[in-house]
Amino acid sequence: MKYLTLLLLILIPTLSFAEGGVTVRPHIGIGTAESTPTTDSESAQHLGMRLLLNAGGTKKYGLELTQFEVDGGERFNAIGIVIEQKKWGWFNMSIGTVGYFSHSKNTNPIGLMTNLGWEPDNKHSLKPFITYRADLIFAEHNQTIHSISSGLTFSF
Repeated sequence: MKYLTLLLLILIPTLSFAEGGVTVRPHIGIGTAESTPTTDSESAQHLGMRLLLNAGGTKKYGLELTQFEVDGGERFNAIGIVIEQKKWGWFNMSIGTVGYFSHSKNTNPIGLMTNLGWEPDNKHSLKPFITYRADLIFAEHNQTIHSISSGLTFSF
């Protein structure tokens, strides 16, 4: 919760300059986590949100805050910068550079996050979405998390 408050304090001064409004996107998901060099996979869950500003047309940019929990008991936060675009009126794609805080052994590795999925192009300010999410964490033992993420998009 303290990270969400910090994120809002950082973004509030920039919201008044956002052309075309602000998008808030809470999400929740479930998937699998795999670490190298082992081939074992564990289930992983995540819960978080994005705050996005319009970058013109169907493009947006902003910050993401997500908390992951892996079945092995590991819990860590992902905070990073995200860019996103919607093609053909429904295909949502995004990529971001993310810091994974309190990851294994209290290290803070960086990583890459991508999303590909569906978001309808309706004229309402509330839209559902569902995406395939991939997180590649560059730690001592690289970790990959594949998950299905869903949520709602609020635009105002």
